[in-house]
Amino acid sequence: MPGWFTIAKWEFFRSRLKFDARSSAMLIISLILVVLASASAAQTEMSMNQEIYSISTTEPGLEHILESDQRFDTRIVTAYEASQFYRYGDDLTIIGNNAYLAQTRKSAAAGSALENTIKEYREIVLSSYNDVNNSHPVWVTVHDVERPQNFQLLSAEETAGRLEAGTEEDEERQSTAYTNDENGEGITPDTYSSGSSFMPPEDIEELDQYQGKTFFQRQTISTPTHFSPPIPFTAILYAFLFIFPIYFVSQFYSTSVMDERTNRKGELILVAPLRAKDIVIGKTVPYLLVTLLIQAAITFYIMGIPTAFEGLKNVFLILATIFPVVLLFFALSFFGAILSRSFKELTFASVFLSVVISGYLFFPAMFTNIHAISSISPITLIVRLIEGESIMLDTYMFSTIPFYFVGLSAFAFGTFIFREEDLFTQKTIKEKIVDSFEIFLSHRYGSVFLLSIVFIPFVYMTQLMLIVMLFNLPVPYSVIAMIVLSAMAEELVKSAGIYTIFKRKLTDISLKNAVKLAVLSGTGFFVGEKAVAVLTLSPIASSAFGSVMTMGTLLLIPLLLHISTAMVSSLSMYRFGTRRYLMAVLLATVVHSAYNMFILRVILFG
Repeated sequence: MPGWFTIAKWEFFRSRLKFDARSSAMLIISLILVVLASASAAQTEMSMNQEIYSISTTEPGLEHILESDQRFDTRIVTAYEASQFYRYGDDLTIIGNNAYLAQTRKSAAAGSALENTIKEYREIVLSSYNDVNNSHPVWVTVHDVERPQNFQLLSAEETAGRLEAGTEEDEERQSTAYTNDENGEGITPDTYSSGSSFMPPEDIEELDQYQGKTFFQRQTISTPTHFSPPIPFTAILYAFLFIFPIYFVSQFYSTSVMDERTNRKGELILVAPLRAKDIVIGKTVPYLLVTLLIQAAITFYIMGIPTAFEGLKNVFLILATIFPVVLLFFALSFFGAILSRSFKELTFASVFLSVVISGYLFFPAMFTNIHAISSISPITLIVRLIEGESIMLDTYMFSTIPFYFVGLSAFAFGTFIFREEDLFTQKTIKEKIVDSFEIFLSHRYGSVFLLSIVFIPFVYMTQLMLIVMLFNLPVPYSVIAMIVLSAMAEELVKSAGIYTIFKRKLTDISLKNAVKLAVLSGTGFFVGEKAVAVLTLSPIASSAFGSVMTMGTLLLIPLLLHISTAMVSSLSMYRFGTRRYLMAVLLATVVHSAYNMFILRVILFG
């Protein structure tokens, strides 16, 4: 039996024992009471809107109609009494066939509620005859029109030409789109995505099925009364459903790691004949499986139980898309638990990292089916799969590879310092991070060259997050900010290995070694950057932001740039010491930004 499996089994049963019998019983009783209270509220139709509108009417025949709406407090009175009630504050007074409203907002709301209640009652009466074709003679077939997408930065002349051409096309489309031919066909199939081929329901049971669709199902056919436009930003609702359980379980995971550190229970595991990676895998697997089961349940709730291979394939693809997100949440939770010295620091780290990742997932997803920028978020792919669309392999790689690489790298660096001198001491966060870099560089296969490649996913994800943050700013300013911040992120990671070597004196601090390390770091970053660009950046390669991230893919000038800027950082630390590390990074950032602005001068300055 592998060591990680033993740890996983122990972690699973240990988590169950965190609650004693009394606490477990109280938790179960509380859940039962919540369920019973919810069921009771549903049965009794309790609501905060009960009897909020006072109505006086002289028509006894309206009483049962008004009582069907719990918002009305109804009284049957004479005409004289009704006039008195109207005068002294009733929201609504019905005398004969006339309804009288007071000069208040509440009275206007009561009138609107009365109108809706009468319409609903009339529809119920018509539907009771079980003659759907006569009671609902008009049916609306709903088609989803595809919105053209364009993610290119055009010059002023090109933009003007596009606008003129678009205006002419719109006028031509308006004059021809609704012209029926002799076969009675209207809008051509090119104008919209495949719509509904369903026929109107034949009886009341089938009508109930159409009207009883779940919250996330799109309408394909409807009556004019029941037609409702799609909910805006549906992707945000999906993101909340999928992300919240991940965040919840990751809190238990990080708390478990932190608990072993503060209570020093982890010392027993460290002295066991197990490798650090087996311990980390074993502690992670139970929480990972529980989270994936929750994600599968959410997927089944939204899409229903699949009855065909296509539906099962979509469920599998959704889980494959959400898996790297789960991996990243757990990796950062684990690394945060290793770095933190107390539960207070862990809380801050967990909240901060969760907000950053959630923003990375939420904001691009808001542009689903609107802009290519939405492909940055895996939630966009999930929305497309739920809506029955297909996703290409390159789009999947573009959205998920950063999550895989950053998650695995965070787990690796956390595993490096999963040892007694880092777990049970009060080292600062900076010292622990440098420890993880030192262990990597001290490995027989470790080098500054490989460390720069390992850092590429972190820079890549940071740059994608910058795109999301700067997307709505005016173009010159957003691109300038993107250039400067991207350059700073690149210079930070290129110089991190050199800083670690000089700080921990892993080699002689000499001019020769400073130049050598700069060449290795710059070359490694160049190789990794271009590999990632070729693999994943095709969806946004034609944009201005894509240009910032992929400039010079086929040229050697960027190689010289990366080596030169790494040289600036390395020589600065050689000359002034590691205490001037931030100054060295800023100098390298200035050089890097100046080069990028020169390359993009046409976009920036016309």
